[in-house]
Amino acid sequence: MPVMVVSPVRQHHMMLPGITPQAMEPVREIMRVLPRMWCESELAFVAELGVKELLTSVWKRTPGDCELLVRKAPHGALVGVTSFEGALPAVKGPDDGAEGGRGPYLLSAPVDELGSQPLLRGKQVWFRLSNTADGVVAEGQC
Repeated sequence: MPVMVVSPVRQHHMMLPGITPQAMEPVREIMRVLPRMWCESELAFVAELGVKELLTSVWKRTPGDCELLVRKAPHGALVGVTSFEGALPAVKGPDDGAEGGRGPYLLSAPVDELGSQPLLRGKQVWFRLSNTADGVVAEGQC
């Protein structure tokens, strides 16, 4: 009798009530660990940097709760932050006179794809990271 094996989706979902700079450090630690658990260690630095940037934007512009979703994707990871207020961010070049607004522009360089989408209530800003390593690692063998 054939047996179907369904691989579980590797993801981490986290509610972050009232994000503050102090609450970001444990989230950054999670972003250092998850890619290593998924045999994607080379993605850890950019994943941590990206989450810090997205959460800082939420803290500065859309006070309140937010959600973090990190999902293992084929050959990489997808990271999204959902906030429940605020306008969609624009990726625009730096303005020397502005005090903010550079985050999406700066984040667009190290990630493979950056996007945002409106939701019924709020928005989700996400980025995708790809593993460009040549070697293939068997699951569970980092």
